[in-house]
Amino acid sequence: MIKEIELSPRLRAIADFVPQGARVIDVGTDHGYIPVFLVQKRLASAIFASDINEGPIARARQNAALYGVEDRISFARADGLSGAESLGVDTVIIAGMGGELIASILENALWVRDRGVRLILQPQSKLCEMSNWLDNNGFAIDDARLAKDAGRIYTVFSVSAGESRAPFSCAEMYADRLLMQKRDPLLPDYLELLINQFSRALEGMDKAREEIGVDVYDHTLFALRGFMKMREETEKW
Repeated sequence: MIKEIELSPRLRAIADFVPQGARVIDVGTDHGYIPVFLVQKRLASAIFASDINEGPIARARQNAALYGVEDRISFARADGLSGAESLGVDTVIIAGMGGELIASILENALWVRDRGVRLILQPQSKLCEMSNWLDNNGFAIDDARLAKDAGRIYTVFSVSAGESRAPFSCAEMYADRLLMQKRDPLLPDYLELLINQFSRALEGMDKAREEIGVDVYDHTLFALRGFMKMREETEKW
């Protein structure tokens, strides 16, 4: 009997954004767990798994075979979304990468914007840079969710072509306003982590303020103040 895969909270939050019947490509698939889940749950009508390196593709194939779905997933070695334009995908997953790399992948595949492709993005770092790029290139964040996994809190975004929701405050570049509007249950914990992180950063900047530049210092300070204000709001929930 073939067993069903169980996703970590981070990966499950990503998979939960996939629309029923979608044609999906998982960019940087790594172990291929999300494609396996989408097939087993009959959520996708077609699923493509790609990675820039052969090692992850081999692992993904092995896992697909382990769960009995290797014949229902198409695997390819590819750099970002290179070659994916002809696949007819309507949903793109890019997760587990830095925000700058995610932006770079999308920069080289703006056909996803022109075709109205759904993007499910989960940056590991540089969230602010990714949000700014989306805002400046005709994309809008439609939904956001937090997921706690192995002691860390991740943000998962559902994005599509659309008008910007800007202006964003410095704080909202890290803790999207949708999280506040939805009263995401993990937001208070996430804000606490951000407050601690930015407080430590400011302490270090105080010692070298002239070297780092006023803009960076002010951005960090304004973001910290915004997190504190948001935390006060969550205390009223």
